[in-house]
Amino acid sequence: MINYTLKQLYSFEAVVRLKSFTKASKELNITQPAVYMQIQQLRKNINSDLINIQGKAVSPTFIGKKFYQTCLDIITKLEQSKSEIEQTLDPKSGHLQISVATTTNSFVSRILAKFKQQNPQMTFYLEVTNRKSLLEKLKNNQTDLVIMGEPPADMPLATQPFMENPLIAIAHPAHPLLKNKNNSIKALNKETLITREQGSGTRITIERMTGMGFNSDIEINSNEAIIQAVQAGLGIGFVSKHTVKLELQNGIIQQLNVDKFPITRHWFVVHTKTQLSPIAQRFKAFILENGD
Repeated sequence: MINYTLKQLYSFEAVVRLKSFTKASKELNITQPAVYMQIQQLRKNINSDLINIQGKAVSPTFIGKKFYQTCLDIITKLEQSKSEIEQTLDPKSGHLQISVATTTNSFVSRILAKFKQQNPQMTFYLEVTNRKSLLEKLKNNQTDLVIMGEPPADMPLATQPFMENPLIAIAHPAHPLLKNKNNSIKALNKETLITREQGSGTRITIERMTGMGFNSDIEINSNEAIIQAVQAGLGIGFVSKHTVKLELQNGIIQQLNVDKFPITRHWFVVHTKTQLSPIAQRFKAFILENGD
């Protein structure tokens, strides 16, 4: 088995590229004898001559040429990795991995755009997914930050609320219940109710806060599809008010007055209790400061 150190690889690569022990020592900022010693140790480890020395002329042997290419491949990968790590740790040019609940996409994109304007060199990967997937990513530490509704109480997480999240009932503009100043939960239970899938944070909150039992077999796993179903007159839906601002302003749907609604909860920025990268720390602070 051939053994070698990074010092030996860097010394050999510099000597072959510069064709000089003296120039290599100056570039590596070590003494010429130290460079020569690294090459000799490398020769001993490989058990083959790597460099021909004729007077002041330095050139690689046949084995040396082959090993030189190996050195280039290794050093290139190391330098690329070093550069990527430095960029990640740089608070202004790092890479951010962020996962968010589907309901938050309406405002998270705007927050990210503002943050990107202030940190133009940073990069990010945004994943919009459901609650179940968010919990899996937190459990397996697969993301820097998560933005979601109510965080789980049975996981060791760092959580901080940053913005109110009012849940409202929405209906088609021609729905007869809109004529009432207020509607009871009992009256609502007689209607076709459109809700998110089992395990959704929105559904869990509504069931817990109102005692409402969803009486239809209609479950939809995206807020956009719920809004479209309500627009089509399929039934009454329940969404975050943040997701329907334009639809409410344009009268495409209307907010239904119902007992116990709106249900006000909060959006949270969540992460595992491990050290955040500088760019993740900056983005978390940005969210807490600009969330409203």
